[in-house]
Amino acid sequence: MDKFRKKMIKSLQTFWGCLAFGVLMFAIFIIMNLTGTPLNTLGWRDWLGSAVGAAILSTGMFTLSKFDLK
Repeated sequence: MDKFRKKMIKSLQTFWGCLAFGVLMFAIFIIMNLTGTPLNTLGWRDWLGSAVGAAILSTGMFTLSKFDLK
């Protein structure tokens, strides 16, 4: 049971780490879109593009962390 608990904690830490990375990337993408324009002029495509880009990066990072690349 202790082995299972340690494995679950490690998996959750990895998931939350990738989720935090995705949120950080979303913020960076939005800031890059904001250079020279105010916040209220961003269209839905800007928000969607930032969310999809962050999701792709964090999902890829999470998937790569699950591979056993030795």
